[in-house]
Amino acid sequence: METKILDELYQKIATQVIETIPEEWDKFKLYSEVDKYSDATMFYYYPKNSKEPIYSLDIEDIDGVDEDIVQNNLSKLSNLLRNLWEEFIRNEHEPWTNLTIEVDAEGDFTIDYDYTNLDAVKYDHFERIIIWKYEHLGILPKAGRDDELSMVEAYIANKNK
Repeated sequence: METKILDELYQKIATQVIETIPEEWDKFKLYSEVDKYSDATMFYYYPKNSKEPIYSLDIEDIDGVDEDIVQNNLSKLSNLLRNLWEEFIRNEHEPWTNLTIEVDAEGDFTIDYDYTNLDAVKYDHFERIIIWKYEHLGILPKAGRDDELSMVEAYIANKNK
């Protein structure tokens, strides 16, 4: 696969996230699932000097932020992740099913491709997001969401076997 094209796509993805974040930040973590018929992409970012991440869909609720611009940026971001997935197919590589990208303010970049058949796992998309938030952000389901917390606890127990 041509690394120049991949590098350009990685740069465009990172730039699109950065353009969506309305303040100084220390790092962001992005999760995306893509298949032939659907895709879902979201990210969390850490504002400068904060340990509390902000969810990408909550950005539009920040004072002074234009909701239409945020939605447009998030749509462009989803399209870029779709382009990345299609690049794998064009180059006859196995397409990834989900990925995690982490970028810090110094420009350090990591990407973790996963090829798990998501139709074959016992967790649905919503549950996979909950697990991802736990694994990558240390966020457990909120109080009162006992079924979600039980699911994460069962996931952890099975993972540690």
